[in-house]
Amino acid sequence: MKNTTTLKDSKCFQNQQEIFGGKGIIYTTPQSNGNYYLRVWIKEQSHYFRKSLRTNLLSDAFTLAEQEVLDILTKVRNGHKISGTSWGELCEEFLKHQEVRVDTARITKGRLITVRSQVTKHIVPFLGYKLRLSEIEPEAFLDYAIFRRKNNPDVQDVTIRNECTTINSITYFGWKNKYLPFQKVETEDIKIKGEVSRRDCFTSEEYNILILAMRKWVKDTKLEKEKYNRQLLRDFILLNANTFMRFGEMLSVKWNMLQYIQKDWNETKSETYLNFSLPADICKNRKRRTVVSRGNDYIERIKKYSIKQEADDYIFITRDGKQVGRKLMYSLWNELIPYAGLDNEKIGKKLSFYSLRHFGITCRLYAKVPIYEVSKLAGTSVAFIENHYSHIDMSRLIDCASKSFRIDKNGIYIASGD
Repeated sequence: MKNTTTLKDSKCFQNQQEIFGGKGIIYTTPQSNGNYYLRVWIKEQSHYFRKSLRTNLLSDAFTLAEQEVLDILTKVRNGHKISGTSWGELCEEFLKHQEVRVDTARITKGRLITVRSQVTKHIVPFLGYKLRLSEIEPEAFLDYAIFRRKNNPDVQDVTIRNECTTINSITYFGWKNKYLPFQKVETEDIKIKGEVSRRDCFTSEEYNILILAMRKWVKDTKLEKEKYNRQLLRDFILLNANTFMRFGEMLSVKWNMLQYIQKDWNETKSETYLNFSLPADICKNRKRRTVVSRGNDYIERIKKYSIKQEADDYIFITRDGKQVGRKLMYSLWNELIPYAGLDNEKIGKKLSFYSLRHFGITCRLYAKVPIYEVSKLAGTSVAFIENHYSHIDMSRLIDCASKSFRIDKNGIYIASGD
């Protein structure tokens, strides 16, 4: 306990003692139950740093405080911020930075929604909003996976691993902006065993049920607004299954991204194909791509009830001409799926908008479209296609003779005129 000086007590600070020639002061408070605190004046940044030493033993308090002061002096010398910034405040700043990245087309709105959900629901609560960054060590997240599994026993390992990636993105952001002295934290090493986790996909029979149910569902209301919304969802679904775009990409498609390709089969028969040119800023991987598919009948139907069809207008809009939102589409989906008898309780799997993309890719593979071409159309890697669709028996073609649609390399064609 060298280099210490006892100071006079005050109303708020008791048992005060200086260490390192006044660079730090340890003390108790009337409310601390004898536990010691440390405060350090950061001259370079013009503010106090305070921290609980979590001990009521003076000897231990000195040892802990001396080490803390040495760490602070080292961090200040290296240009790091020593402040009262909390973990929650850093996460908020990180999310604001992600919003800027959306504005500058570095990430999609969908990705921001996912990251915000991870941060607010799980990552901030794990350490607590008010925990100061100065109290966080690289080992702070070693038990994060345990925390997630306790709160949700059904959480997937791949979900936890993705959240750990976000945690280290936040940590790197904190390090880059001089809030933290380390670039990453340690997390549980999660290895996905067995098959790659796959989201549920429609079978051809289930998709046929959905088609027939949608036709009835649209007619099964007398409210004009509801009828419009249901029709919009039906055409969204039919186009989505044919183009297998991602959900966010579908919502962001505009009329100026669509061109038409006329295919003449013979002198009396021709067919119009859709050619979507998706710009990089609406694609998840930030790479522009072209998607060619059938589905012109659905586009022509949308034109009949859509009130805005200028080049820069969205294809999928509400009755008042605004871009349709995720909330409305998911609300309608959650009405339609039970209506069609395809809810989890009845078929034992949870179908989602992603299931349409999954189904569209599967159909192209069944139609023997080369994997490389499918990966280009889907905007994903060949390795992803191989890993997630290796269960498909490529020698087996779907028998669609008894169904109201047929599958070829150009898409899923609804032969019944739906």
